[in-house]
Amino acid sequence: MKSIVFTLILILTFSLLSAATMPDFRLPDMNGDNVSLKSLLGEGPIIIDFWADYCQPCKIAMPYLQELLDKYEELKVVLISLDAPRSQNRAKNYLRSRDYDFINLFDPERSIASILNVSNPPHTFIVDQEGTIVYSHVGFEPGTEKIYEGYIRDLLGIEEEPVSSDKEDCESCDNHPHEDKL
Repeated sequence: MKSIVFTLILILTFSLLSAATMPDFRLPDMNGDNVSLKSLLGEGPIIIDFWADYCQPCKIAMPYLQELLDKYEELKVVLISLDAPRSQNRAKNYLRSRDYDFINLFDPERSIASILNVSNPPHTFIVDQEGTIVYSHVGFEPGTEKIYEGYIRDLLGIEEEPVSSDKEDCESCDNHPHEDKL
């Protein structure tokens, strides 16, 4: 009995450890060139966001992801479209009509999505520079990007910004009281 429990614990531990690493992939980009995860690693954190053209929360998330990309130089944002081959042109046109700086990849067979148990977009992963998944989230609503930013700041070693009590430094003075300085 003890050996069965030990074996089950060992299997569970191994599966949790293996699930914590983003599998290497080679997926086509907007031009049909293959991009591998390995080529993206090493410089900083990566947000990998599985999306589809029919997914409104996916489209709502994109400007927020762009803001994070603009704010953190070391960050990469990779969008992986789950659109079927016949819908890829619509997805490509949507992306071209926006001024996003994302790395856009396509997984029409959902090969990577199935390995990661992605069934409904948006499904977002935050990966460190070695490829370890540090966060996974399904869905999106405004405010979720603050959670993403916390993980990004942590991976970049950036401490939380102190809250200013100086009225001159505060952009939202009308929203909260300030203590007078002595």
